[in-house]
Amino acid sequence: MEGDTICAISTPAGISGIALIRMSGPGVIPIIRRIFHPARKKSIENWPTHTVRYGFIIYQNRVLDEVLVTLMRKPRSYTREDMAEIGCHGGFTAARAVLNACLKEGARLAAAGEFTRRAFLHGRIDLAQAESVLEIVESRTEEALSLSLAKLRGDLSTRVSSLRKQTINLLTEIETYLNFPDEQFISDASVFLGKMQQILSSACQLRDEAGKGKLFVEGVRAAIVGKTNVGKSSLLNALLRQERALVTEIPGTTRDSLQEVINLKGIPLSIIDTAGFRKARGVIERMGVARAKEWMDKAEINILVLDASRHLTSADKELLQYVSRKKHLLVLNKCDLPQQVKIEQIKGMTDSHPVKISARTGAGLDRLEESLYNLLVETGGQASGCLYMNLRQQQLIQEVISHAENAVQILKNGESPEFMVDDLKKILQSLDGLTGQELNDEVLDRIFSCFCIGK
Repeated sequence: MEGDTICAISTPAGISGIALIRMSGPGVIPIIRRIFHPARKKSIENWPTHTVRYGFIIYQNRVLDEVLVTLMRKPRSYTREDMAEIGCHGGFTAARAVLNACLKEGARLAAAGEFTRRAFLHGRIDLAQAESVLEIVESRTEEALSLSLAKLRGDLSTRVSSLRKQTINLLTEIETYLNFPDEQFISDASVFLGKMQQILSSACQLRDEAGKGKLFVEGVRAAIVGKTNVGKSSLLNALLRQERALVTEIPGTTRDSLQEVINLKGIPLSIIDTAGFRKARGVIERMGVARAKEWMDKAEINILVLDASRHLTSADKELLQYVSRKKHLLVLNKCDLPQQVKIEQIKGMTDSHPVKISARTGAGLDRLEESLYNLLVETGGQASGCLYMNLRQQQLIQEVISHAENAVQILKNGESPEFMVDDLKKILQSLDGLTGQELNDEVLDRIFSCFCIGK
């Protein structure tokens, strides 16, 4: 509840060098005064904000831990309330004991994301920036971290604010045009079309840039597919630089799908090693092949592995036809052995230029990674200059585009600007949803429930 004091352990549970307990609210200073005994006996009322004090947490005449306490006075804090951070020894016991002392002295355990929610409610950050906090925590690559930090700095909010200003200005002009026809300052209603098209263009550009950023934050899934014993698991191990999948000379070793994530030049790439395609022998192998087919359909890209040391079979050709329906990369493995497959044989069956590798020796892996990266970013570009929107934000910007397209069509049809006023108001509503200016508690609960406790 707003107005009370919250606290939580903000560091992961487990054995570590330190643990951090966060506290925010009107009761912070009184609680710290009661349980913290600084080595220098200076009263907490005389501490400057954003300073650190060394001492001990003592509760009911028992020393709980040796700590460092950082005090941040309102409004110059993350939540714009009085805040304190208590640095304890790591592990389970010390941090839990200090947390319990805070709770017994009047604080309550914070809900998931409640610190960031208070920062949003108190106007320190808008909702787009608040959501970026979770994205920073979940970043899997430096590029993803960079995009999320840019959103926290307000890059997306600034763009949304500019788009909102354009929309308000146009709405004001239209309402003036309609309400004061004898004193109109715009002689030709067609002027509105150019301004409406500019709003549509800005919204589309925002969506497209966010689509590029999505690649570097959310990543993609790539399924390694092929017949049995062509080297799929060896390829997975080679890409991971570790022995993750079992590799034997026995066909059908992989009977289930293995999934691992690699950092492909800033793209979180989920690699799925699937069961080999052949006439299944037994229930488990049939299930593995069925799951491999599911991954071929679900993955954004298929990496088809062929054994270049053996002639193409009908099964190889069938797989070539299957993967050619979507984005794919063709890999000719075992190039360290005498070659039987000629590139000319597979031309016409796929538009993918085959990459020759040896998963056993590592030959060609650099070319494979380069080809895979180029295939993924051919429509995505680089992370720099991109934005990132989560699914909620993507849906809202798409609503903006849909209403803008409808408004443009109204004007192109020669209808009165009066009929586009409703679309402009809905555009504003969607833009306000991006920054949190118009959201109910149910939506906020859903957003912040995804955060960890203590953030």
